[in-house]
Amino acid sequence: MKYAIEYEHLKDELVNNENTQWHFNKVKESANRYSLELTDEEFKGFLKLHSSDKDIDWLMHKMDTYRLSFIDALISYVTY
Repeated sequence: MKYAIEYEHLKDELVNNENTQWHFNKVKESANRYSLELTDEEFKGFLKLHSSDKDIDWLMHKMDTYRLSFIDALISYVTY
């Protein structure tokens, strides 16, 4: 069984055009690839980072592998 959270409850709030739809889908795919259950605030943070052309997969990998929080993963990213 494939792990998937749709995050559809955030779609109406965050998606206004094709560009934001693409970023939304990429964040959702990454979160599901790493089996992360992101809070709404974490998802929004990743969406902002992805829209700013940042490497969210590295952050999600850290969160999954080392069980880091979103904030701890960000600190690790900044200090890396």
